[in-house]
Amino acid sequence: MERQARRAQVLRHAKRIFARKGYHRTNVADIIARARIARGTFYLYFQNKKDLFEELLEQVVNELTQRIQRLRPGAGEPDAVDQLRANLTRVLSYVLAERELTDILLNHSTGFDHELDDKIQDFYDRIAALIKRSLDLGIEMNLVRNADTRAVSYAILGGIKEVIGMLSRIDDTDIAALVEEILQFGLSGVARPELLKFVRARGEAAGEEVRNESSFFEPKLD
Repeated sequence: MERQARRAQVLRHAKRIFARKGYHRTNVADIIARARIARGTFYLYFQNKKDLFEELLEQVVNELTQRIQRLRPGAGEPDAVDQLRANLTRVLSYVLAERELTDILLNHSTGFDHELDDKIQDFYDRIAALIKRSLDLGIEMNLVRNADTRAVSYAILGGIKEVIGMLSRIDDTDIAALVEEILQFGLSGVARPELLKFVRARGEAAGEEVRNESSFFEPKLD
C-alpha cells in the first residue's frame, strides 16, 4: 500500500509540472524535486519520463472509457438523449476537475518525439472510437442519420477539444448549461428549420438540374 501511495504521489506531482512547463521542458530532476524523493526511488516506479507520461495518458483513457457509456435501448431505460446528456456531463466534469491533464493533452508540442506523438495520436484515436461506437449504435436505433461515423466522430472530438481548451482557462463553468449547448449543437446544429428547408430545396433543385443535363447527353432512340 505504501508503494502504491508513493507511486501515486509521483504521478500527481509530475502531472502538475508537465502542465506548467510542458512535456519537453520537464525533466526527471524537476519531478523528483517536487515529489521530494530520491532519483533511485523514481526509477523503482518508472523507466523514464516518457514511461510516466504514458501512464498519465492511460489514466485518462481509462477514466473516459468508464464515463462514455454505451447507449442502452429498451423499456425501462432512460431516454437516449438523457443518456447522451449523462455521458457529456461525466466527461466534462472529469476533464475540468483534471485541468492539469487537460493542459498536457491539449498543449503538448508534437514533432520532438515520434514515439510520444504516436501515443498522443493513439489516445485521440481511442476516444474517437468510443464516439464512433455511440454513433453506430444510434444509427442502429434509428436515432442518428446514416453518416460516415468515423469522420463525424473526429469532427465531434475536434469540437470538444476546442471547447475544453477554452474552458480550462476559465475558473467558473456551468457544466449543466455547457452540456445543453453541446447536446443541442450535436443534435441539430445551429440552423433554424427555415434554413434547413431552404438548403434541402436547393439540394433537390441541384439534383434535378444534374438529371436534366444527364438526359441531354443520352442518345435518342428512334
